[in-house]
Amino acid sequence: MTIESPKKMNCAPPENRTMNLSTRFLSLAAALLVIPVSATTAAEPSAWPDVHLLSAEQVELSGPLAESLRRGVERLAKDPFTADWLLADVSFKVDRIFTNYSGDASGRFIELATLTSPPGKLSPPALRSVLDSVAQYQKPDGHFGLEVDLAKPLVKLAPPIPMLWGNARLLVGLVTAAQKWNDPKLLAAAKRLGDFYVESAAQLCSPAREAEYRASGTYGDGYTCCYFPALEGLAMLYRATKDERYLNQARRMADLFWKMDALPVEHSHGNLCAWRGILELYEITRERSYLDRARAKWEAAVTGGYVWPIGGIGEHWNVFFEGDEGCSESDWLRFNLELWRDTGDTRYLDMAERLMHNQYAANQCANGGYGMRHFDGDAAGPVATSGPVDEWAFCCSFHGPLGLHFLKAYLAAGSDRGIYVNFPVSFATTVKAGGRDWRLAVTTTRDSQEGLGAMDIALSPQGTSEAVRTVLWLRLPPRASNVQLVSAAGPAKAGSTERGYLRLEHDFKAGEKLTVVFRSGLSIERRRFQPVQPVSGTISRLREVSLLSGPEVLFAAPAPDRGRTALLATVDPTGRLDLLRNAQGGYASVSLPSLDVSEAQVLSALESARPVALRPWSGFQTRLRAAFVHDLVLVPADSIPAPARARFAARARVADPSLSGPFFGTNLETNSDLWRGAGGWEFRPEGLRVSGGDVGLIDGEGYENYRFEFEMELPREGEGITGWVVRAQSANDCVMFQLQSADSPFNAPQFKTRPNTLRPHVRRNGEWTIADPVPLPKEVRRGQAHRIAVECRADTIAVYLDGDKIHSQTDFGLRTGAVGFRAAGAAEQGLFRKITLRKL
Repeated sequence: MTIESPKKMNCAPPENRTMNLSTRFLSLAAALLVIPVSATTAAEPSAWPDVHLLSAEQVELSGPLAESLRRGVERLAKDPFTADWLLADVSFKVDRIFTNYSGDASGRFIELATLTSPPGKLSPPALRSVLDSVAQYQKPDGHFGLEVDLAKPLVKLAPPIPMLWGNARLLVGLVTAAQKWNDPKLLAAAKRLGDFYVESAAQLCSPAREAEYRASGTYGDGYTCCYFPALEGLAMLYRATKDERYLNQARRMADLFWKMDALPVEHSHGNLCAWRGILELYEITRERSYLDRARAKWEAAVTGGYVWPIGGIGEHWNVFFEGDEGCSESDWLRFNLELWRDTGDTRYLDMAERLMHNQYAANQCANGGYGMRHFDGDAAGPVATSGPVDEWAFCCSFHGPLGLHFLKAYLAAGSDRGIYVNFPVSFATTVKAGGRDWRLAVTTTRDSQEGLGAMDIALSPQGTSEAVRTVLWLRLPPRASNVQLVSAAGPAKAGSTERGYLRLEHDFKAGEKLTVVFRSGLSIERRRFQPVQPVSGTISRLREVSLLSGPEVLFAAPAPDRGRTALLATVDPTGRLDLLRNAQGGYASVSLPSLDVSEAQVLSALESARPVALRPWSGFQTRLRAAFVHDLVLVPADSIPAPARARFAARARVADPSLSGPFFGTNLETNSDLWRGAGGWEFRPEGLRVSGGDVGLIDGEGYENYRFEFEMELPREGEGITGWVVRAQSANDCVMFQLQSADSPFNAPQFKTRPNTLRPHVRRNGEWTIADPVPLPKEVRRGQAHRIAVECRADTIAVYLDGDKIHSQTDFGLRTGAVGFRAAGAAEQGLFRKITLRKL
């Protein structure tokens, strides 16, 4: 790692950027200490010490992560999370999804709400009702849910299997709440549930039934997914009670789990719950086999391609799957943090940081919840996000915030060797190290476009006004360079790097701070995290790579409807990688016709081909398809003349989707890049054909009062039904209208179908409510073209057929949101053209 003096640093962002870290650095009136980060690491690093983790409840987090956590926790106080809805999986008083996973939503809610409640207060209000009522639904043998016969074969989705999943989550929730609220009744309920696992082991942990267990598969309806997550709760229960029966049962389950676990796995969330339980067993027993197997699992997942370039995994732990799951990302984050805790290996922190900046951030919904983000790709893995994230309020909206809550405990750690600062995020807390308390405050600023970061670190010993010497171990982001330190109190004593940490020994006292400035720069990686070093002076062609600025993957939009595109980047004579820029100085590139372009074709593409914006996820948050795996053409920087760069920058400004806001206009079906259609959308010369895949929406934000108009034809191949959407805050929260033709043969009374009618729907939290059908004033038949218009003004929605108003209704509180189309299968088909969206 090279070190430059401040006079030589040329790292100023474009002049219109608000944050100029280089100027800030140079203005500090302090002594500069150049840190020899490239110094040789000690041949034998000291043994990893026992580290004292932070108390997550005592960490004052700020910045984007704090905002994500706040929004996630506030989601708990909104619909549908009433006490009756939450307890439905143990009381069965409310008909909702997954009540057969008894204790699943209720247990997750108890855990998250308990951990994030303010001191001395149960929050949200539903928590008190849930805690007061949950134990009354416990069965005499200790389990929650329906009566089950464990002697019957455990085939896929046999009643005991989903019950076991939910009971595992509820056991964790009960132990967590019993300890925080010092509630003996909740602890007694947890012990009765733990006793159920102990007493049922003859049936559920029998070597003679292993073939039966395996046959049920590894998805969320199979034994291997639903039984072993109880490892975590049993380990927690042992810590709370010191009852050896619970520890022995967890050990027995771990022995069986190892026999049955191998990648790929159909349900990564359940699998990782079990692995985190195994790391709890290592913490309790210090038996090395538990840790070694967990590390081997991580290695197999990463090297095997099961971990994606954006840091996370799929709902199915496959090399490619069409969606992720907020629960899995939460568990993967915690698994990495816990592996660091037990080993000190910063590779696990690197992965955690990659995850939280990219896939974790992309998984959060606009309402603060978490769910499934859709992807497309190929057999080698995903290449792009595809459409919006669908909230899964029944699981992910609990687990997403839970992972961020536990992350707070790992931002720093104390030990007898000093204080470890693990992530460049903004926070303040108290750390225990070297026999005393230290007040630690970190303020971090970062410019992703320029790869610059700065950390202000204030560390003061508690109980004294004198300076106290300690060692600060600072982990910098991967590939950080040009690291510089400013100390107001004079030079600190800097040592070599060790275990991925920069060692800073110093006399710390109240009122002083250190400022560390670093550049991460752009870098290239192959799918499985292998770095690629650019070659200067020639054209290079790279397949299937990702671009990064520090730990942040750069997403490219607009991207083609499917597959990879070839993008352009430059390399200067020193080997420094760069991208083109738009008029605001942001990263941009151009979509090239192929990977095998000539230099002349590159220059031609700069003048006419589609510009592409590249940003971290935090800069996009788009429904547009956003690609993170590309083919890449690297050309010498000096091969692109300055006038060509300037003309391209002007074009890129206009084409940047993140700067465009809502999309209004005519003939919108001719621009497929504007739409995030689900499977079954085809953009044809005769119009947009929608024949499946549920809801697809136009991209952009800020849709309020508008007129949505289009020409509609019901194809003869369908059964005379098609639908369109307005006021869509997401695919799960929207207003939909379905038109059924006079010659429709479709008959489903449960959905209120009726020929020659309009059927209004509203979807809230993924659940449809259907109003009574509205008769059409004229016959509409398959093969005919009709003009449809919908006006959304304030709280009223009106529908027009061929210029005549046929229906008016309220918006059910959905005052803003995008437009789109919907078809659930081949029976529902529509052909749409002359699509217009006009602001009112």
